[in-house]
Amino acid sequence: MAIFLGLDKSSYPGDKVMKLARTQANIVFTGLYLGPAPSHPDTSWMTKRSFLSGLGFGFAPIYVGQQQSGGPGSHILSTKQGRIDGKNATALAQQAGFPQSSVIYLDVETGPPAVPAFFDYYTAWIQALSKGGFSPGLYCSHLLASQFLAHDSSAVPWVFQLQFSGGHVFNPPVPTPNPSKSKFSGAKVLQFAQNCTLNLGTTQLAPVDLDTALVPDPSVGPSAVPPSPV
Repeated sequence: MAIFLGLDKSSYPGDKVMKLARTQANIVFTGLYLGPAPSHPDTSWMTKRSFLSGLGFGFAPIYVGQQQSGGPGSHILSTKQGRIDGKNATALAQQAGFPQSSVIYLDVETGPPAVPAFFDYYTAWIQALSKGGFSPGLYCSHLLASQFLAHDSSAVPWVFQLQFSGGHVFNPPVPTPNPSKSKFSGAKVLQFAQNCTLNLGTTQLAPVDLDTALVPDPSVGPSAVPPSPV
């Protein structure tokens, strides 16, 4: 069974670095942050989809919406705000060049416990995003995935369960743990490394988070066509 390696980084690391990630480390897909979002004002990824697609990358589009108290960014958790942000995510996905039906991942930054209002926000966000023609995804702790999905199971789950963190240095080939073997067996995408360093020849990419997926392009799900070989 093929497992596909990805990366995500809050700010765009530059065209040269992304070329190296594809050729030196066999990175197959990348997180792409939609912005400005409520808890992620950076917009540096927003014009890069076409260029990165040309390099053979698949995508995991990320929308960092409202967070609960203690998490980063904005903290307006309500059904009303979920609808507003779902429409915002739809507009940003279109602006970034993602086609209709693409999976957009709502980013839940904090671990358990999740407050009840977060589930209200999540379900309203999904409904608004789906009404706009896109497919919902969810990025969250493996300890929270089942709770969110119990409220709406239509989201594609991307979980974080860290095996490496705090400056761990990777030299290719990078390990590719199977998302479905994580502690949340329903995971389609797994973040297994956080705030690490990836050596790309004489260039270092840091800090960077590393991921794996069951498909080469988590924005389009199981029907994705693998990127062209480099």
